Amino acid sequence: MTTTTITPPRLASDAEGIAAAHEAAGRIARLARDASFNDSVPHEAAEILSASGITSIYVPREFGGIGASIETVVETVRIISAADGGVGQLLQIHNVMIRGVFSRADDEFRARLIADIFAGKRFGNALAEGKGKGKGGGTRLSRDQRGVWRLNGRKTFATGCYLAEWISISATSDDGPVGVLLNRDTPGLTLEDDWDAYGQQHSVSGSVSFDNIEVDPRFAPKANTGGGSPDFMPRTGLTWPQILHAAIDTGIARGALDAATAYIRDNMRAWPEAGVDRAADEQYTIKRIGEYAVAVRAAESALRYAARTFDHFKADPGNRALEDELILATATARAQSDEASVFIGSDLFSLTGANSTLDKWNLQRFWADARVHTTHDPIRWRIYHIGNYYLNGIPPDEYGRAARLRQQEIAIATNSLPAPNSPATEASPS
Repeated sequence: MTTTTITPPRLASDAEGIAAAHEAAGRIARLARDASFNDSVPHEAAEILSASGITSIYVPREFGGIGASIETVVETVRIISAADGGVGQLLQIHNVMIRGVFSRADDEFRARLIADIFAGKRFGNALAEGKGKGKGGGTRLSRDQRGVWRLNGRKTFATGCYLAEWISISATSDDGPVGVLLNRDTPGLTLEDDWDAYGQQHSVSGSVSFDNIEVDPRFAPKANTGGGSPDFMPRTGLTWPQILHAAIDTGIARGALDAATAYIRDNMRAWPEAGVDRAADEQYTIKRIGEYAVAVRAAESALRYAARTFDHFKADPGNRALEDELILATATARAQSDEASVFIGSDLFSLTGANSTLDKWNLQRFWADARVHTTHDPIRWRIYHIGNYYLNGIPPDEYGRAARLRQQEIAIATNSLPAPNSPATEASPS
């Protein structure tokens, strides 16, 4: 990958972060409107993203950043996603992956990572395994005969990696699950541009392979030593990526609404039976746009509430009721954004007519991006946790931890695992 050298500004406040996101989104949207760019690697859009400075706003104040609020970071992902859902996902996964940098040991390597973040370098993830295996699965970190760590395997759905400087990887080891961080130029690492979905093309979620890579011990955090307990992952461990996924779909819904209204005002002819000169004055069209707007406003309100709840929880992490509310609010935002983005992205063609389906308008990108991105994980399970809470009083959990809790319950019931909190299973949550 060849990129130009950029020097992103050091943004000084949350307000500057929001303003920078709007400016970058305007430039990215101009690129996204051109259908000829749909199948291309978004080098220019990604550099606009990094050059804006918003890729570093999540850096805490103690490391020289502004320590932007969750609400602000979520809003920047929503704003960029309204311009291009795939590029919004580049920002989403970057913000998810850099969180681990700040909890690393204070050394020269951490300083280098933080410097790279301020320089506009982005992080990607390589977690998912192909052929139905879980995260970690067939990718393995092991020691060779000389005691050197070696990484082998292959990942799919590796969001953002093709354009990222740093790749965050999950693997298995003799000590349990482990995380590995590799630079894109590491010998033996191959980044593949093989993401071939009809939507979210600009997320460049292709594959990554690892061929006997020698791993510097600094790049491999300690393996999980939770003794099989699901408590090694905080209960809200997946809430951060979940709320940012909701921001992507909420942004896509807003982008689709704005594109539909612009098309109707500027390019659509009124239906003869309506008795009006402008399509924008048709009563049924006005009503349908109102329905789109209600769906978008509901998604944006749910997202904003969830983000503010997240900020409150960060300030009071021991508050169990607030933790419940955060998971429920994030699940609600995911459900609302899922419905709004798919509904508007698809239905707008029934409103705008056959001419609007021409490639020159590139309106299909909203539906394609929404339909692909909303398959990320089943929304029915987000709604299940909400329903189970209200109907049966069962505290909600994020999906990964909930599955592990269920596995532990089965193991306890079959006497294959000691009961929770017994000396054999007690472990400190990370």
